[in-house]
Amino acid sequence: MYSQQGGIRGRVLRYVWPIAFVLMFAIVGAWGNVAHETFITWVIVIVYLVVFFGIVIAIGIRSTRTRLREIEDYMKTSKGGAVEKLTRDDFMKAMEKDPEYVQETNKFVKSQLKNMVILMVVLIGLLMLYTYVLSGPFVTLSRYIANSTNMGAYAKPWFTPTIEEANLFYAYFIDYLIYFGIFFVLMYVIFRIMRMPFMTTNVQITDYPYTVTKELIIFKDAILIDGMYLLKSPIPVKQVIINEKRRFVEFELTRPLTGLPYTKVRIYSKSPRELWDKAMKSLFKVEGSTK
Repeated sequence: MYSQQGGIRGRVLRYVWPIAFVLMFAIVGAWGNVAHETFITWVIVIVYLVVFFGIVIAIGIRSTRTRLREIEDYMKTSKGGAVEKLTRDDFMKAMEKDPEYVQETNKFVKSQLKNMVILMVVLIGLLMLYTYVLSGPFVTLSRYIANSTNMGAYAKPWFTPTIEEANLFYAYFIDYLIYFGIFFVLMYVIFRIMRMPFMTTNVQITDYPYTVTKELIIFKDAILIDGMYLLKSPIPVKQVIINEKRRFVEFELTRPLTGLPYTKVRIYSKSPRELWDKAMKSLFKVEGSTK
């Protein structure tokens, strides 16, 4: 019913790339310190941030392409045309009759902005705390581990002429692992709290619906939302709300849309009851229903 992203290979890469990513930058950063190329430290931190967010964006693009490919394949194999089609004009006209829509939207946007500001302040504060307060103890710990285990004697890099320098390299390496590891964990926590997809992991926004605003195409066995999200029948939902006063149909999915962290989807229509009964009802399976 929903597209599966990547299979086993994709799931493995989802967890392998962050580890490989941190290891690579820790090695280069440690080499820069041992080689006394101090500018390397700043370069590696900047490149780390650029590559980190680049990978996150690339994963999002890949997810979008997967969805679009699924839609294209469905359109090629689908028998019959659309049962019902609603456009932006249809949605806007119905929304005008809902005085609570603007209030709901403003409330959600304000809460998101508030969370973002708080989390960014916390992130900057924690990074500064590590850099100016905790980095000293971590450096000491890293050197203790490298020297006490004499790591350089067992695996001496070719660019370190002595075991002592090899141990120093491993000390810096461990320190960078801690630094970049902490940053990665912090970003993961922030993305999760902000309820944004991270490493292709779906999170759920349950207190605010995704409102269809561009286009809705209903087929005999599927629904295409805004040209981006294809839901194939039977679509499992927890509940369906038909609000004729506010003129919308709203359903809550058992899990969020692929690539979008919403569980609730709202469709505005001038005749929501008619839209549901004639075009949508047969495509859904409500939790607990025997039909």
